[in-house]
Amino acid sequence: MLLLGLLLVAVPGHAALVELMVDAPGESEATAAGLDEVLVRMAGFHSPALSRLSESMLEDSDRSWLRSLERRGVERFLLAFDRARLRAALQDAGVPVWVGSRPALLVWVVLEREDRRLLLGSGMDEDSVLASLRDWAVRRDLPLLFPLADLEDRRQVHTADVVGGVTEALVGPSRRYDPDGLMLLHLFQRGDRVRARAWLSYRGHEVQSDVTEGSATAAATAAAAEGIDQLGARLARVLVEDASALVGFSGVSAIADLQSLRARLNALEAVQSVRVHRLLPGAAVVALDTGLEPRGLAEVLAAEGFAAADAPSGGADIDLWFRGVR
Repeated sequence: MLLLGLLLVAVPGHAALVELMVDAPGESEATAAGLDEVLVRMAGFHSPALSRLSESMLEDSDRSWLRSLERRGVERFLLAFDRARLRAALQDAGVPVWVGSRPALLVWVVLEREDRRLLLGSGMDEDSVLASLRDWAVRRDLPLLFPLADLEDRRQVHTADVVGGVTEALVGPSRRYDPDGLMLLHLFQRGDRVRARAWLSYRGHEVQSDVTEGSATAAATAAAAEGIDQLGARLARVLVEDASALVGFSGVSAIADLQSLRARLNALEAVQSVRVHRLLPGAAVVALDTGLEPRGLAEVLAAEGFAAADAPSGGADIDLWFRGVR
């Protein structure tokens, strides 16, 4: 009974505070930069609506969304933001949010130098392009994957396919990394600047970006960011206040199954908390506090790989039912 009681406790989907380290000349600049960064992290992508929200929040004298600001160096600050208040601000302003889990995209990068095309990987990262992409992905809370670019990869991956944005040709060689989707990046010199072209492929969505910057690292991160922003806009929804649903899942026959289910649900930005409402033989019904109405939640869960099913006998109170958690 004690174990069941523990399971019935609501588990918040995300930490109450979001901490960021920001480099800025002063406190006001640090606050502005930090707010923009944390809002983009929560929303999943840049948008005009997000920029307007950030500006209005900075103009408001009530800054209860900023829990603390500490100087950690000459021009370095540690900021802590209240996630619940930021989420409420996104809801109130009707800002579209990438409500699903953030995809683990495998990034294939070709750096073109004169007559050479270099496939970058853990053993070859010229100009620290992959390192800069890793740092950018961490700040955006994106689980990007990077290939080894070892002998096996070089046997299967043709640099011409990356340069041409032929994502279909990279599906096979990418299976060893088990990604959710692909990002192809082609970097090449144009005078004293570097041009980056990116192609993203994820769940049937194909987007492209093309930017020119002063360095390979700046071009790579800018192209990746532009592509992610386009992809996020396609998958975004506006969160509503106080939306909740009872959702049943089959295939939950052990504590480990329930923990795995919770982890998958907590990865969704739309989910605020998960509470076990009822345990059934081989199944569980959970109460989800979300920012989505049941229909929208059903579409998001289906996109996350949960298969819809009919509710079992006696499940009339359950809003949604899915099968095959495993």
